[in-house]
Amino acid sequence: MSSAAADTHPLAPTQVVAIDGPSGAGKSTVARLLARELGFAFLDTGAMYRAVTWHFLQAGCAPAECADEPDRGAERMRRALSGARLELDAGRVLLNGRDVTHHLRVREVESQVSAVSALPFVRTAMRDLQRGVAVKGPVVAEGRDMGSVVFPRARWKVYLDAAPSERARRRSRDFERQGRQVSAEDVLDEINVRDRLDSTRSDAPLRQAPDALYVDTTGLTTEAVVAKLLEFVRTSSSERLREAR
Repeated sequence: MSSAAADTHPLAPTQVVAIDGPSGAGKSTVARLLARELGFAFLDTGAMYRAVTWHFLQAGCAPAECADEPDRGAERMRRALSGARLELDAGRVLLNGRDVTHHLRVREVESQVSAVSALPFVRTAMRDLQRGVAVKGPVVAEGRDMGSVVFPRARWKVYLDAAPSERARRRSRDFERQGRQVSAEDVLDEINVRDRLDSTRSDAPLRQAPDALYVDTTGLTTEAVVAKLLEFVRTSSSERLREAR
């Protein structure tokens, strides 16, 4: 994965709203709207991992396709990753100059992205890119390890959660909007598997940072969640200003 910012940026940018949480908790939608309200850039890390997963699928070296190889495809995936150029541009995801945004929610990607995200060499490459974006200006970043690993000194940390059944309903509605008919029961099964994989992986598992604000979004509208986070960011900022005087 090519990145001009690979190891030259500070370890931990601070002007970050780091939003973590499990699949279907509403992170992407909330983070995008919050960034708009604050005038911050939006860093969709989930889209980055999906883009890498889609790239591996196209190269024939996704984890499920390499399970029988001695190294489980690690060398082929490393080669594919080293030749990939990933860019985020105004809501679009570009891979080697090609807009792949509309390929990122297909079921093949969804079924493999947790396994790809668990690969340490993938996480290292993504971490470098994510920090490289954040040093250019304030960002709202959503993912699984934003506050715990990627931005440990983020000024604002949030952990969004929701009941698994609620998350399954939301994902089912998302799929319907994309023209896909997937039952809530099937989505719930996928969510439970992904929760287990994300929370038990050895490198940067999903967990709430100790200093993160916990928000259960079950039963809350998107607008209500965004309003709660806006209050959190603005109140925290005001308190810091008073402390600095």
